[in-house]
Amino acid sequence: MWQAKVYRALPSLLRDFPDTRFLFMTLTIRNCPVSELRATLTHMAKAWKRLTELRTWPARGWVRAVEITRSQKDRSAHPHYHCLLMVPPAYFQGDYLKQYEWAELWRQCLRINYKPVVDIRTVKLDLVQSSQRVNKPPARMWEAVAEILKYAVKPSDMIRDHEWFRELADQLQKTRGVAIGGILKRYIKEREPEKLTEEPGEEEPAISGEQLFFGWKREVRKYRRLNGK
Repeated sequence: MWQAKVYRALPSLLRDFPDTRFLFMTLTIRNCPVSELRATLTHMAKAWKRLTELRTWPARGWVRAVEITRSQKDRSAHPHYHCLLMVPPAYFQGDYLKQYEWAELWRQCLRINYKPVVDIRTVKLDLVQSSQRVNKPPARMWEAVAEILKYAVKPSDMIRDHEWFRELADQLQKTRGVAIGGILKRYIKEREPEKLTEEPGEEEPAISGEQLFFGWKREVRKYRRLNGK
């Protein structure tokens, strides 16, 4: 659903901002026990808010999605953000933020004493005319959107450890899966906005435990509820 919403918005966005550029960014934090996932996600959300309020924040629009993977070593949860940042073309003409600088800013916003892993790269658009980009967004743009909004939890992690998945479902109830900010809020609307405590003022659907249980059953092509069994 979110992939479709963002992709439908791209033609209008590129028509209004034909020279805009995009960055693909991944922000991480240390693994946590799955029982502490809700608290960790709340901590990350507050850090993200601090990051977007910095004077050095370059994005005039952004999409941010949560992904959670399971550690095979100790069954801990690895929450991280995949983000698409919309920046003006002038961003690359000046002293733009380097990867190590992004990592330091994210560390400060998280208020941690270790260096988190951060990856930032430019979404390289195909060399086509602006008019063509408006009618049909570049393939690499769609690839970036698909990567960011692919899933919150890998289906393989859902199947591998049922107890872990049940705890994950409880931890993710009424938490944010996707957030939209800045200019992009004009282009991507939501039918039923919900007020969520972690980041007041933003609108996005919650991920419920029931939705996640049905997602696991999708792997075996059956849409039944587990009922704790």
